[in-house]
Amino acid sequence: MKRNLLIVVAILSAGCSSAPESRWYKGNLHTHSFWSDGDDFPETIAAWYVGEGYDFLAISDHNVIADAERWLGIARTHSRYQIYLSYSGESPQGWVESRETDDSVFVRLKKYEEYAGRFEKEGIFLMIRAEEVTTRFESKSVHINATNVAEYLEPLRGTSVVDVMQKNVDAILAQGERLNRPVMPHINHPNFNWGVRADELAQIDGERFFEVYNGHPSVNNEGDSLRMSMEKMWDVVNTIRLRNDKPLMFGIGTDDAHHFQEQAIGKANAGRGWVMVQAEALSAESIITAMEDGRFYASSGVVLSEISFDGTEVTVTVEAEEGVSYRIEFFGTMKGDELETVEILDPESGEFLAYRYSDEIGQLLQTDEGPVANYVLSGEEMFVRARVTSSTIKHNPNFSGEFERAWTQPVQPEKSTN
Repeated sequence: MKRNLLIVVAILSAGCSSAPESRWYKGNLHTHSFWSDGDDFPETIAAWYVGEGYDFLAISDHNVIADAERWLGIARTHSRYQIYLSYSGESPQGWVESRETDDSVFVRLKKYEEYAGRFEKEGIFLMIRAEEVTTRFESKSVHINATNVAEYLEPLRGTSVVDVMQKNVDAILAQGERLNRPVMPHINHPNFNWGVRADELAQIDGERFFEVYNGHPSVNNEGDSLRMSMEKMWDVVNTIRLRNDKPLMFGIGTDDAHHFQEQAIGKANAGRGWVMVQAEALSAESIITAMEDGRFYASSGVVLSEISFDGTEVTVTVEAEEGVSYRIEFFGTMKGDELETVEILDPESGEFLAYRYSDEIGQLLQTDEGPVANYVLSGEEMFVRARVTSSTIKHNPNFSGEFERAWTQPVQPEKSTN
């Protein structure tokens, strides 16, 4: 897959400004290692992303920031023992610290500062410290990534899903304010265990990001026969937010990788989803600032060479590959569309599951075949976003027949000064 890092793009969204000296950076903000429930050492994982041409990576293990002494015990009969042997054989001499017994080996997991220092190179590759703050309300899973943390964040409980999200988002933002550093929360995989509904996500203050694409096979990106997909949720959330004078929410792509030993459908593999960020420098501050300005897109394989918005017209240009066709679709909600809801009940228990929203919310506004498309806003749209679908079947897909895609951030029509 080609990567374009030199084209200058002005993405003017939700008040952001162009960045004439910027370039594209490819990164993943959500993945896991032996520090929680991943199946490899963080150094091996970081080396994979470096080798695959990523520019930045955040290993976001559950409720840990890799700052303590931790030893991993591995039985010689366990499959992890072969992982240890590979790790030991590929590491620099003296790097691996281990002690052995008759039937096991104990390996010290390297702290973040240790393993990050092996891979970081100014302007070339950036490691960003992160934590997946993992909590719940009753049976509902609530996971929130905290990017660029400096200190461990205790997961907080609450009186509802909304209360849990708000308390944890507030705590993440408070750490950044207290330490005078950018710390960015984003809501992970709302459809995982059907934990977060659109109407709940729309209520959160201070949160600007959620995962519109996650490469884990258990997160229900596509929804099901009763509940909406992540894309539909995105449009519903932004419709509700704009009608309540809240800012747009942006969509992130991640792989949420846990499994590095076997690539297969049904495994949570690396490389399935990522973000392309147009930033002035390869630093956590610059990356987060650009994302807060909306200067990025989510991808599961498609590379864009231009995204521009001048207040009235959106232009999307694909960095086209030979022999590949593209479809560019524009979605949005019109100002007069009704936000109608119907309660969806579990067909067996009769319990409330979610709301169904009218088809006008996030409706398809325009379709173009080819690598370039323009959409001229009439001024009646609340917001417009684009989705690009390639004719290429995705390598190591999340599900059989998955095509490569990219998602641009939503934009609002320029307000009249009359």
